[in-house]
Amino acid sequence: MTHVRTIALLGFMLFGCGAAEAAELKVMATGSMAAPLRAIAETYAKRSGHKVDVTVGITTTVTATLQAGEKPDLIEVTSFGMDQLERENFIRAGSRVEIARAVIGLAVRAGGAVPDVSTQEALMRVLREARSVAYVNPKFAGQVGVNMATFFERLGMTHIVTKKAVVAFTGEDAVEKVGKGEADIAVAFASEILPVRGVTWLGPVPAALQVPTN
Repeated sequence: MTHVRTIALLGFMLFGCGAAEAAELKVMATGSMAAPLRAIAETYAKRSGHKVDVTVGITTTVTATLQAGEKPDLIEVTSFGMDQLERENFIRAGSRVEIARAVIGLAVRAGGAVPDVSTQEALMRVLREARSVAYVNPKFAGQVGVNMATFFERLGMTHIVTKKAVVAFTGEDAVEKVGKGEADIAVAFASEILPVRGVTWLGPVPAALQVPTN
């Protein structure tokens, strides 16, 4: 599913849900869909005159907030997280929709060298030569963190990358660290890289190494 089609589908969900009649719509989302949802929220607010409050976190924090009693109108989390919310009856029966698949990509600071990451060999070389690698903290990011750890394991570089890790709360945070010069390269979902200024998109990791998140 392309980025445009994802936004179109989310727009339909947002405009069509019953909560759209309210003066304020509360949305809870994870980092991989933060940029599209914010864009939709801005468009919706302009068209309707209603306010949309988008709170961004990770699947585990979204789940914890719901368990603490928060009641948003629209929730976006990973499929793994949504399974848990269904089991705990936090979402309306029949309202779940699979909207996108997040793929892993890489970025470096804008203005610097743009290395090739199109093959496994090239990607391994880039990660070895990097002084620091920024990515979401596997300890706190739930399924996303598991996927990142799986990606490094598939490369056979877990030990090497861990020694030079600059961990962040979300993928967007990791990318921003690269933009600020706090890390040489960021590994995050494409949707978390592309909206960030001050970085250069290198491309997705090779298909054989991908660990996509639904």
